[in-house]
Amino acid sequence: MQDSKSDAVRATVSSKGQVTIPSEIRRRSGIKKNTQLEFSMQPDGDLTVHVVHAKEEDNEEKLIKTIHRLQKQYRIGLDYLKDK
Repeated sequence: MQDSKSDAVRATVSSKGQVTIPSEIRRRSGIKKNTQLEFSMQPDGDLTVHVVHAKEEDNEEKLIKTIHRLQKQYRIGLDYLKDK
């Protein structure tokens, strides 16, 4: 449901204290599984939420690990074919 503020959307807090972030907000802000959010309470009582983007170094590390894993799988596949 749209709020009176531009681009504002309402969500309801569950009994477990959880909120489902609307799909349009997730899509536009790049929120995916395991994305971290930072909550800040403003002096006037408003709450702001910021998407914490992974650092480039973190992304680079993940890429390197993925490449190593794929290289290992590729080698195993080649070794299997050589034995045939």
